[in-house]
Amino acid sequence: MNPIVKNTIGFLTASRIPNLFIIGLTQFITAFYLLNKSVAVLIGPNFLLFIFSTGMIGAAGYIINDYFDQKIDMINRPAKVIIGTTFRRRLALFSHLILTFSGIGIGFLIDPAIGAIHIFSAGALWTYSVVIRRWVLLGTLTIAFLASLTLLLVMVYFREFSLLVIAYAMFGCVTVFIRESIKDIISAKGEIQFGIQSIPIVWGIRGAKVMIYLAGLAGVGMLTFYLLSIPNWTVRYYFFGVLILVFWMAYLLARADKMSDFKSIKIYVDILIVTGLISMLLI
Repeated sequence: MNPIVKNTIGFLTASRIPNLFIIGLTQFITAFYLLNKSVAVLIGPNFLLFIFSTGMIGAAGYIINDYFDQKIDMINRPAKVIIGTTFRRRLALFSHLILTFSGIGIGFLIDPAIGAIHIFSAGALWTYSVVIRRWVLLGTLTIAFLASLTLLLVMVYFREFSLLVIAYAMFGCVTVFIRESIKDIISAKGEIQFGIQSIPIVWGIRGAKVMIYLAGLAGVGMLTFYLLSIPNWTVRYYFFGVLILVFWMAYLLARADKMSDFKSIKIYVDILIVTGLISMLLI
């Protein structure tokens, strides 16, 4: 394969284009359904650049995480390693820098507050990849918070406070925390060899399950408060259904003892995240 084509494919794969599309779609839906912004505003160049700049910071984070995780991934998922195989390491590092500075630059062009938050996010993603992910609990919390920040950024962009956006950001934070905790269980075999102090490595799988249950209880509590405070019965019925899925996930987690079980639960959590996104359409 032509080296240019090979590295281009590697770059697109490492950037997680489907994930970036979901992030952008989430920000668009948040602005349209939760903040009631018009389509004319949302298809304007400023908002599209805002979404694009957020995606650039996200892509840079994915690439740099793969860059530092190459040896771990060679143990956990050798067939899916991109950096150093399809995508040259130097090009990966260069791409990270270009994406990061371009995303920050566009952010400042749109709004200094957006640019400043992009600096924080980019710095947090770099620090996570190099240092924070080695610390028990803090690494998982960092990723969960940064995921929720993509929604909070929409409020910053429009200079508008919304309890609905806050509620969805908290829901996203909890579900991503659960997802990352399950990923840590799946990746423990490779991470333990490189000094990563993830929850399942430090506290065992049972301890990781306890943390997931605690996060789930917090999520259910916040969701219940949200349902009681919102007058929309369509949304209430929808989330009552989601609560049933959450309890079923808790049952599956209690029975899980093989890696295949945890991989299935991870997919299940991804579905829960998508259901949260769909619910915005009912507001």
